[in-house]
Amino acid sequence: MTDFHSTAPLEGVTVIDCTQMLSGPFATQLLFELGADVVKIERPGRGDITRGVGHELGDSGCTAYFASLNRGKRSVALDLSTDEGAAALERLAETADVLVENYRPGTMDAWGIGYEDLRAVNERLVYCSISGFLEGPYRDLPAFDMVVQALGGSMSVTGEADGPPLRPGIPIGDICAGMYAVVGIVTALYAGGGQRIEVPMFEGLVSWLTERAGRTFATGEPYPRLGTVHPSLAPYRTFETADGWFAVAIGSDDTWRAFCEAIDRDDLVADARFATAVDRVEHRDDLEAELVPLFERRTADEWFDLFRERGLPGAPVLDTRSVFEDPHLRGSGTLADLEIGGVDFPIPTCPIDFSGTSTRPGHRPPSLGEHTEEVLSSVLADEDVSRFATGE
Repeated sequence: MTDFHSTAPLEGVTVIDCTQMLSGPFATQLLFELGADVVKIERPGRGDITRGVGHELGDSGCTAYFASLNRGKRSVALDLSTDEGAAALERLAETADVLVENYRPGTMDAWGIGYEDLRAVNERLVYCSISGFLEGPYRDLPAFDMVVQALGGSMSVTGEADGPPLRPGIPIGDICAGMYAVVGIVTALYAGGGQRIEVPMFEGLVSWLTERAGRTFATGEPYPRLGTVHPSLAPYRTFETADGWFAVAIGSDDTWRAFCEAIDRDDLVADARFATAVDRVEHRDDLEAELVPLFERRTADEWFDLFRERGLPGAPVLDTRSVFEDPHLRGSGTLADLEIGGVDFPIPTCPIDFSGTSTRPGHRPPSLGEHTEEVLSSVLADEDVSRFATGE
């Protein structure tokens, strides 16, 4: 197994990545950035489904979807549903530390490369399966992010109070499962390996309800949809400015008084309707009637300058283009400026800052089967490697 005393936290760890789409590749991408060697197993001729989904990056032949989740991995073309492909994977598993898969439950077992099969050749292998649901009535339900968000409660609390439930703009069901997979894998490695881990999207996303669930238990009522409004704080929402939206998060009475001073509205402090957080929530409509026209008088950047100068919690709402031009994100060193197919591709890298080790910067995504010979030559005879390399 792995010696953890290395330059990158997971340097020396070998991960076999039998995943596609989002949840699994997100997990293995993070493992790569933490230092692991990630060998991505892809179906010959087609590869990861995301190779054919979404916009292509310039003339690279690579989609933005695939590039976002598979940088730095080594691609090996193997058909795991065949005896030859399964046998090659078994040979790779003999010396690997981790295997991650997100096929429908039972698929890997049917191919003869389930946990018990591979445990027989490597008892210290950490075998991680990402699924939609643990054992129960929903076990075999197709687990797309939309499905688990609907069942998991997150859609019910997302959206405006008078609007329908909405899917959050980020695929949090997939990402939640990917994050829990990494936590489970690293924990199992620390414990010495030799475990099967199952990480569900649904149960994982339910665990993210945290305070929302707590409030439900306390009141006996479902947590409401409130848009950007907070149920027990005010002002706590977005306001439209002269050129965009600005988020304000006043979390205490002291901050409220400092906010009123900053906007030259000491009269609001003296107003009994707004004296405490409870009062401000009770008279939320009156408070917003005072603040909405005020925020429209300045730009989002002008408000941000004022809030930063006074130490107040608030920020402009950045879109997915402007955030990558943000000076703080640039200054924090968490972006890797890649160029793929003539397109600038500033990728956010692992944001964990270690004092004694380092994470990996950006790497390009692999072409399909690019590393088949390189990887398989270490475990197979030359004639077998040649057959896989040519796709025969």
